[in-house]
Amino acid sequence: MRRTWDEPVLYHAVSSYQLLEVMLHRLLVHPGRRAALVLPDFIQEKYPQWKALESQGFFHWVRLFPYLTIPHRGKDQVAADALAAYDTLGLPPLEDFAALYIAGAHFYFSLCPLERGLPFSLLEDAAGTLCSPQRQAAILARKFPRHAALAQELGLFSGENPLVREQICCVKAQENPAALSEKARDFSVEKALQDISPWQRRKVVRFFLPGKIRTQADTILLTQQFSGLGLLTEAQQLALYRQLVEGLFRERSLLVKKHPDDRLSYEEVFPGAQVVERPFPAELLPYVFAGRRPQRVAAFGSSSLANLGEHFQTMGLPLPAVKQEGPLPP
Repeated sequence: MRRTWDEPVLYHAVSSYQLLEVMLHRLLVHPGRRAALVLPDFIQEKYPQWKALESQGFFHWVRLFPYLTIPHRGKDQVAADALAAYDTLGLPPLEDFAALYIAGAHFYFSLCPLERGLPFSLLEDAAGTLCSPQRQAAILARKFPRHAALAQELGLFSGENPLVREQICCVKAQENPAALSEKARDFSVEKALQDISPWQRRKVVRFFLPGKIRTQADTILLTQQFSGLGLLTEAQQLALYRQLVEGLFRERSLLVKKHPDDRLSYEEVFPGAQVVERPFPAELLPYVFAGRRPQRVAAFGSSSLANLGEHFQTMGLPLPAVKQEGPLPP
């Protein structure tokens, strides 16, 4: 069936990075189309202002998918639950959308187009993760083994599912860009933020962070959510950062930017440091400071560094010897 310009597009996102990713993609690729955004119900705690995505015109419809009500069961039952959940959103049928763009494709929403036989575009979970599907599956499997196994079986980490028509990713952030498939399409959040207009960029930043940050720090430290993913205990995670204060960053003035899903408190670990508690994607850091901004940004293997290199000196930190099981995320 021939698609027309009047038909809307639909986006799905789960994490802070993915939300920024789809906001920018919509502004650059589909600025004139009506667009729907599906977010997880659990995003309300992180971003209670989520309704502003609709009222401020980023999307025409914004809906919360009831993930918290869908148990981790067999494929047929989960697919039925996902389709029933979609029917409660008050959106047009999936078949009526000109294009579907799904970030966080390993979440159960993807079963809706799969069950309907509808092709969709996959946006990678975070910069550089498309080339490490086994690693991403292993991380999810620590807490949700049935969920991870189903997503892996369906090729939703790698984008190998035949209904995935394109894999949208940051090519320069991949460990091995040559290994990308012919379906890969380059999309850099860093470049996208430069390509939108200054007015649009201010609007995007204000959605996440209403006010500017003032700081005298010379280094930004991005924390990770290792304990939340089950990769480290809370004590082990705090020990990682305590070692920085006692060693590499002893003479540094720090601004600690917490990962949006990091629930730990760092006041005792970083005495005297400025800690930013409000969640927002680290990729916005070049645009959030009033006056002088820090010169460098550091992280333990944070994929966010891939989208900050044109604005900061980036420091990828080697992981100290902390007892753990399995690999840490990129």
